[in-house]
Amino acid sequence: MKGDRLRQPIDPDYMHALGTACFCFAICEWNAVYCAERIRPGSLNTFVKDELTAGKIAKKLSDLIRNMPKSTEREDLASAAKEFTKLVKLRNDILHGKPCTGPSGAARLNTGKVFEIPELESAADSFSACGIELNRLLHGFLATYAPV
Repeated sequence: MKGDRLRQPIDPDYMHALGTACFCFAICEWNAVYCAERIRPGSLNTFVKDELTAGKIAKKLSDLIRNMPKSTEREDLASAAKEFTKLVKLRNDILHGKPCTGPSGAARLNTGKVFEIPELESAADSFSACGIELNRLLHGFLATYAPV
């Protein structure tokens, strides 16, 4: 029923931190997808059609990078892809967390550790940093990359 969401024991500041982390990851993920598209045109259509998970996107991107000619820029891209792969696990931990009552008595998410606002903000910063690096490479090195 309309408004039922308001009956949930949700702290608005927590929801803001959670939503920010989710949105920052989405930006990062799509920068990874667009990098893959630049490396191998047509990848975007495959990713969307096959509804690939973030983990599968990370693996495909790493595989594509591995097959590129060696260069400093490729190593930068490989580092960013490795970071993205690591961040997929963090995102999964957050989004697949189980609701619980945290130590403060407030509703939180838990996957063996309780995600409090500072952890969600840190995750959002990490997602953003990786997304910014992927975007830099997308519009820098990969803007002129010609697939072999």
